[in-house]
Amino acid sequence: MTIGVIARVKIAPGQEQAFEALFAEQAEQVRANEPANRLYRLFRDRAEPGGYIVMEIYDDEAALEAHRAAPHMLANRPRMAPLLGGKTVVEIYDAA
Repeated sequence: MTIGVIARVKIAPGQEQAFEALFAEQAEQVRANEPANRLYRLFRDRAEPGGYIVMEIYDDEAALEAHRAAPHMLANRPRMAPLLGGKTVVEIYDAA
C-alpha cells in the first residue's frame, strides 16, 4: 500500500538558507538511492517564518523503513539538528 508522509519542520531564525541547502543535498541522495520513493519535496510556509513541510510518498511500509534507515539519512540527521527551531511533527497516511 502506498504511504504518504508529511513532516512539519520549524527552523531556527536565520538558519533557513542553510536548511534549504542541506535539504537539497539530502533530497538528491533520496532520489538517487531510494527507488521506492516517489516524492520527496520541501515546501516553505508562506505565513510562518522558518516553517516548512516535507511531502513524501513511498511504495509501501518497507520503503518508508528503508528511507529511515538509509545511510544518507543517518548521516544527515546530526547535520540538520542544529538548524531546527522546534519539534518536527511527522504525519503518516495510507493512500485511499
